[in-house]
Amino acid sequence: MRLKWSKFVLMGIWVVGLFGLLLIGYHLELTIKQKADETFNILPLFWFYATVPFLFGIYISLLFVKGWSFKFNPPLFLCVTVPCLIISFYSPVVYTIVANTTFASSFNGPAPFWLLKINSFGIAAIVAGLTFTVGLFGIKQQIKDGLKKDR
Repeated sequence: MRLKWSKFVLMGIWVVGLFGLLLIGYHLELTIKQKADETFNILPLFWFYATVPFLFGIYISLLFVKGWSFKFNPPLFLCVTVPCLIISFYSPVVYTIVANTTFASSFNGPAPFWLLKINSFGIAAIVAGLTFTVGLFGIKQQIKDGLKKDR
């Protein structure tokens, strides 16, 4: 009986943590936007919009990882996590390099605006965070174990 209630308590704690993360993210976004308005430097916003969804993806993945033993899943990590990380962190990395190595007026390179449109919802970063944790601590073995117990 105690085991059934402990799952509900853990899920309740997870939801409270989610609300806390949402509040912290909201206040951090307001602070960064205010600073960007004052300094006219929007680079921290690029990093914020790439990093926070990635962290939310890691937090969501806590629901799926039951055992914290290291079980690397190369296909998931290489075919899903790495491309999603490249898509979500391409713009902040490129704009940071450009801002630190060239003058703003001398940069004429093509900016992939389609990539900014893809990242506008942050879904690639959420998927990267989710598959990052699941790819490192995997759930494949637990699913197989669950099927064996059912038989």
